[in-house]
Amino acid sequence: MTVCRMIQPETLEEALEALAGERAMACAGATNLYVDRRHGKYLDFDYVSLERLKELRGIRREADGWHIGSMTSFSELERCEIPFAGALIAAASQVGGPQIRNRGTVGGNIISASPAADSVPPLLALDAVLRLVKAGGVSREVALKDFLKGPGRTDLRHGELLAEVILPHKSGRSVFYKAGKRNALAISLCSCAVYMGERQGAVGEIAVALGSVAPTAVRAQRAEKVLAGARPSEMCRNKLAGPAGDVSAEAAFRERLRAALMEDIAPIADIRATAEYRRRIAFRMVLHNVTELWRCFE
Repeated sequence: MTVCRMIQPETLEEALEALAGERAMACAGATNLYVDRRHGKYLDFDYVSLERLKELRGIRREADGWHIGSMTSFSELERCEIPFAGALIAAASQVGGPQIRNRGTVGGNIISASPAADSVPPLLALDAVLRLVKAGGVSREVALKDFLKGPGRTDLRHGELLAEVILPHKSGRSVFYKAGKRNALAISLCSCAVYMGERQGAVGEIAVALGSVAPTAVRAQRAEKVLAGARPSEMCRNKLAGPAGDVSAEAAFRERLRAALMEDIAPIADIRATAEYRRRIAFRMVLHNVTELWRCFE
């Protein structure tokens, strides 16, 4: 019979000392852990509960950006007041049901490294940086885009703990859209977060991130280059600037954007959707989100 222990440290340092053990893993909201155990994973591990560590909770504004504790729940993220993080707030509101949002944490969602993790595309689009700590006061910071290595794989090292997520200050806005096989409690077939700033009537800073279309959530950097500097008259004039738009110019722009996006993503076919469906819906989501953001700047 497999025997495991639940360790409940009172301080962060106690937790880090416990995580230095040979077979120890952090336990946050446990919404993923319980599922993994039912599939036979981590049965011989000691679990280090982070429940009592208040220093890992909450959202605060600092000089270098907004700091989100790794134990911050999705319910708390739904209520946050980060002005440019509309995408993150929307994504948090679509994670599971109320019980999951009350227990599930942003840190756990990141560490799971699921290609369908709802919070990850918004965090990628907002240039999130992770602060990782370990016993002895050792810490390092790594960009989220460099932290994700593949399905279920990250750059987390032995004994490390994700302490907080840092979002640098931004002046633009962001939106998030998710498609699933039903309206709620659904694993995403494709999700898309777009952050955009406006500069002299054109796209300024732009970030596009998608989930469920590659081994990890990804930044669509080729698509971003096509969008950077574009104007509404190029992208979707017939929707944003009246009926007299240049349809041929809009079609050409969309084709450039579609071609670039297809190079950014690598969807697979599974029991939930075909790869072709994911390619088509990813393109529609990018267009939808960019259009929504332009309406915010009008």
